[in-house]
Amino acid sequence: MGACVEYEELASLHAAEALEGEEAARFQAHLESCAACQAEVASAREVLGLVALPPQTPVEVRAQEGLGSRTLAAWRREQTRRGMSRRALGSLAAVAAVVALMLGPSALERFKAPHPAVTPAAVKSVSARDELDARTVAAFEAWAGLDPLDDDGPGYGMDEDLTWDGDDADLDGDFDLGETL
Repeated sequence: MGACVEYEELASLHAAEALEGEEAARFQAHLESCAACQAEVASAREVLGLVALPPQTPVEVRAQEGLGSRTLAAWRREQTRRGMSRRALGSLAAVAAVVALMLGPSALERFKAPHPAVTPAAVKSVSARDELDARTVAAFEAWAGLDPLDDDGPGYGMDEDLTWDGDDADLDGDFDLGETL
C-alpha cells in the first residue's frame, strides 16, 4: 500500500527534508493520521540513508574551503603563461623579420657577384693537399706491410685448399676472390 495520491510527492520531499513553511506543516498534520504516508516516508528515508554520503572529514573540509580561489588562481596563471609565450613568439618573429630585411640585400649581392677565377696559388694548395694525401697513403701502406702474412704453401698451414677452380655450382664464373691478406 503506497502513500495517498495527493501526498505521494510530498512524502519523498519530507523524507529528504526539503519541505518548508506551510506545506511542511500541512503534510505533518496529514502524516499523524495516515499510516500509509508514514510507511512511505520511512521507506524513502531508508533508501536515502543508503545513498547518503558519510560526513566530511576535517581534511576534506579544508580541501574544499579554498578550492574555488585555488582553481581561479591556477586558471589565471595559465592564461598569463599563454599570453607571455604568444608575446615571446611574436617578438621572435619580428626580430627574424628585421634580420632578414637587414641581411637580405647583402645576401642577394653575393649571389649576383661573379665568382672569382681559380688562381695559381689555389692550384698549388690543391697539389700540396694531394701530396699530403699521397704521403699518408704511403705511410699507411708501409704500416700495413710491416707484418706480412707468411705463405706456407697450399692451404696456408691448414688441411684445406683455399684456391678456387670455378667448379662450384654455388658461385657464378665471374666471381673474383679479391686480394687476401
